[in-house]
Amino acid sequence: MKNKMIRLGAAALALAMIAALAGCGSTSGTSGSASTSGSSASASEDVPETVEIDFSKYIDENGFWKDIRALDYVTLPQYKGVEIPAEEIEPTEEELQSNRESLLSQWASYNQITDRAVEDGDTVNIDYVGSVDGVEFTGGNTNGAGTTVTIGVTRYIDDFLEQLIGHKPGETFDVNVTFPEDYSDSTDADGNTVVLAGKDAVFTTTINYIQGDELIYPEMDDAFVAENLQATYGWTTAAEAEEGIATAIRNSKKYNYMLDYLAENAQITEVPEAIANNMREAQLASVNNQAASYGVSVDTLMMLSGYGSEDEYLAMLEEQLPEAAKFSLIRQAIAEQEGMTVTEEELQEMLGDNYQTYVDTYGLNYIKQDVMIGKVDQLLLDEN
Repeated sequence: MKNKMIRLGAAALALAMIAALAGCGSTSGTSGSASTSGSSASASEDVPETVEIDFSKYIDENGFWKDIRALDYVTLPQYKGVEIPAEEIEPTEEELQSNRESLLSQWASYNQITDRAVEDGDTVNIDYVGSVDGVEFTGGNTNGAGTTVTIGVTRYIDDFLEQLIGHKPGETFDVNVTFPEDYSDSTDADGNTVVLAGKDAVFTTTINYIQGDELIYPEMDDAFVAENLQATYGWTTAAEAEEGIATAIRNSKKYNYMLDYLAENAQITEVPEAIANNMREAQLASVNNQAASYGVSVDTLMMLSGYGSEDEYLAMLEEQLPEAAKFSLIRQAIAEQEGMTVTEEELQEMLGDNYQTYVDTYGLNYIKQDVMIGKVDQLLLDEN
């Protein structure tokens, strides 16, 4: 079984943005830092205008596709009490380890290399104190907190980072640079103006360590679990955490098994074309507005989000839409068969203070459909 549920929807669309995109600006920054960013990404971009999206216009007040009764198109197989072979859902050691690492990733750190000199392309953690004409200036000091840079990738003024090459962790030395002619002024400790534009500067720099490429994960013992995972997951011991991870994997594999089962056994006479068309319209409009909000073209947004280009994203979308539409129809058929409903009171309790914001953005009908999908998915887990 290879089919996997595809869930396309504006509310579920989450495009990962590179942090530098949001922070792009001119080199004449105000921090006085040794770092410098590139020119605005939107200077030569075909930035789209924001469009109004009515996500709910094709969905009725019950959360179903408007004017579409799914059971008219779908004959459902047995979807409760399906016998799932144990070996299909039991987690492998590789899956357990991968999920452990994913869970612990926010506490993981790369190994630190301290026994060789810095080379071009290295990622290095450094501290520095900058001064112009012997005066330290605001923004030119890491204050001992350390900052991580990659030689040849991170953008610093002049040849700051290249001067790190050949030095070893533990060394402290001066890096001499010249600020650009259009660099903004800074201030000293007393608030007096320090002119940086065109000035020679000295950054007394310490190399803390060279960052390796091996991620070191903390040990998931009882103490770590109680301190870091209890509030979110309710686990108090390592044994509870291990069982929680294993259960999550079993549920995920059971869920995928049921989706494959439905794909193979549901009899569908036709998938109304309107479903895919409606999904496409909402998805493309949402992508358009994401690009507009960041001030970049759709093509750039897709590239930064891992799709390569707008054309590649559109090709992927057209490939996945038929399956997404089919599964949306199957889910609705199950919801109809079960007589499922979603009330406003239920949504208000679920969304709390965010209720009105979600309604204003997506419309009540769209949110009902999204919650209905969740109910169907939960039923597939609970009843099998």
